[in-house]
Amino acid sequence: MTRALMLVAALIASQSVAARTVAAQSVAAQASIDVVITGAMVYDGTGVAGRIADVGIRGDRIVFVGAAPAGVTITKRIDAKGLIVSPGFIDPHTHTYEGLPKLSAERRQNASSLMQGITTVVLGADGRGPVDVTRVLDESEKAGLGTNTYVLAGFGTVRSKVMGASSAGASKAQIDSMRTLITQAMTQGAYGVGSGLFYAPQSYANTLEVIAVVSAAKPFGGVYDTHQRDESSYTIGLLASVEESIRIGCESGLTSNIGHIKALGVDVWGKADSVLGIMAKARARGCKVTADQYPWTASGTGVSASLLPRWVQAGGRDSMLARFADLSQRETILREMSDNLRRRGGDSTLLMTSGSAAAKPFIGKTLKEIAEMRNKTSVQTALELIRDGFDMGVASFNMTEKDIETFMKDPNVMTSSDGSDGHPRLYGTYPRKIRRYVLDKPVITMQRMVRASAGQVAETYGLTDRGVLRAGAFADVIVFDPKTIRDEATYTEPTKLASGMRYVFVNGAAAVSEGKLTGAMAGKALRRVVRAK
Repeated sequence: MTRALMLVAALIASQSVAARTVAAQSVAAQASIDVVITGAMVYDGTGVAGRIADVGIRGDRIVFVGAAPAGVTITKRIDAKGLIVSPGFIDPHTHTYEGLPKLSAERRQNASSLMQGITTVVLGADGRGPVDVTRVLDESEKAGLGTNTYVLAGFGTVRSKVMGASSAGASKAQIDSMRTLITQAMTQGAYGVGSGLFYAPQSYANTLEVIAVVSAAKPFGGVYDTHQRDESSYTIGLLASVEESIRIGCESGLTSNIGHIKALGVDVWGKADSVLGIMAKARARGCKVTADQYPWTASGTGVSASLLPRWVQAGGRDSMLARFADLSQRETILREMSDNLRRRGGDSTLLMTSGSAAAKPFIGKTLKEIAEMRNKTSVQTALELIRDGFDMGVASFNMTEKDIETFMKDPNVMTSSDGSDGHPRLYGTYPRKIRRYVLDKPVITMQRMVRASAGQVAETYGLTDRGVLRAGAFADVIVFDPKTIRDEATYTEPTKLASGMRYVFVNGAAAVSEGKLTGAMAGKALRRVVRAK
């Protein structure tokens, strides 16, 4: 026995029975450590500057950050000199786990996230979250998860369940039914409510309806996360939409989080400062307001979502096709589609990125190129593609670097990927932000990058003991090489895994070791434990 352990044993002998139990557990925790990461530059997720330190892991928890204690047994030692250690990143807006629990084992492993250093992801962005939270999480965890996941109840889900694709306003009885579903999801552990007011049929709900439904979550607390109604000049305009998003969250008693914040399209370029000013004024009057952002100039959406007027989609696909066929409405539809295309910067800015097997001939081509192949106008081509079932995913190049950097530098804007098939952000967002905006330019510091991608997200959503490196926190820990970390995915090859992530621990288990995926399924289904007031 070492001198240190002999002293601790003597101390235990002199204490009460209860104190002896606690002290003995402490000794046991320190006497054997599964993993010690040594000599790295550690950024702990709180926003403080990095420091050289060791990090110890035992089971699913961090047992120390600092100097490794003497006289302990270490199962695995990782020499991380020249590398960076940080908490695992938390992605608050992504579509990587949509479809749980029915996703394949490959999708549940979530390799695209792990190789970026993401250890926790949201389920339920854009209002698509489940209301039967217990079933979804229980079945998903039983099947195996590569990363942790937490749930947002879906405003879109409950509106569709109660009202289908109707464009009508909700009646009191319908609002009550939707509130019941939101309450159910919150009771079962959801961390808030997500919405996608840009998308039909959610777009048919007015502000008061959304507040009435979302406020069912008020007794539980949490976040109102939204793909806001208008990021451009489609309907109410970007600035009015930001005001609406904040109002909904504030009057519902929740934190307002504006998902993938941006100034989309030529009509609103340069408006980032105005958006941030509105958010700051709201915080000054007592509202809780945050946002998240991905570092790409192209958004990801679908042909119909980007170009079709929402009134055309009311009632569902059959109603939409009937309007296409009605010559008295067709010209109005094409005219409004033309204006939407102008907002996005023209037909050369829409790149087809994903779709069914039958859509393969169009993938990798712009709308302009497809229109030229068909010898038709771009909006006629788009309408026919939608009509014929080729409503493909598109990368829409509609943002400016200046706005991206302005949003990124704000201390209330976090990192997210909005990861979805066909866009490189699903595979490369976090390494891209580190490489491009921390190391190469830089726009922000590494401590701000880690804070915005881990600790701040955990605090905003109430993810207990996540997002920080400290004794007692869950061992979601990443080790990466600042010399080699980078995104490899491109718009033409969007599924290439990122480089530079050396180790990724999820709840203490190595999901990535020496730069390679291990196949570990160590993720947990997270539930918010809050008693309704």
